Amino acid sequence: MGMDPRKRQKKLERRRAKQKAERRELVRRESQGLPSRMSQASAAPILHCCAMDAIFQSGIGSVLVSRQLSDGNVAFAVFLVDMYCLGVKNVIVEILPRPRYDRDMYGKMIRQGGLLPLKPECARKLVEGAVQYALDLGLPPHADYRTGKLIFGDIEAEACPEQYTYGQDGMPLFIPGPYDDPARCGAILSAIQNHRRRLEG
Repeated sequence: MGMDPRKRQKKLERRRAKQKAERRELVRRESQGLPSRMSQASAAPILHCCAMDAIFQSGIGSVLVSRQLSDGNVAFAVFLVDMYCLGVKNVIVEILPRPRYDRDMYGKMIRQGGLLPLKPECARKLVEGAVQYALDLGLPPHADYRTGKLIFGDIEAEACPEQYTYGQDGMPLFIPGPYDDPARCGAILSAIQNHRRRLEG
């Protein structure tokens, strides 16, 4: 015998009500905006904190800071740091389910090789030092840096004993990337020239 039509109707209504509640929760979360969600995530435990070793060899590389959230998701920021000139060139800021994070972000960085663990306070000091160096040249960080830096929360950069140097041999060195068009390259080179004139004057 099939299910009683009234029971089937009630079951269908319960399922619809559950789906509507899930959609409302999704809308509520999305309406908070990523900055708000990252601020909340900054109190969660650190999951990974590391950098590509290329950053100390060629002056440019990625720094990853991630936090494990209680709902099973991972909040993270990846900063593409140019220690020679531009500070933070690019930022990826997201909150992903743990399996996707492991596969598409952390796992990808591991597969690329040369991943070095960093103390959270040293990651912050490294990134913020690069940003300040670029700002002193008149070069602001990537637009998403404001959101990405929220991942640091109350981590204190002053607690890092490491000393990081920026520029090459004491001077900024600009290495154009594939997305640096002629206008951007011109503006960066102009900023570097102005900096050198200030030092000489």
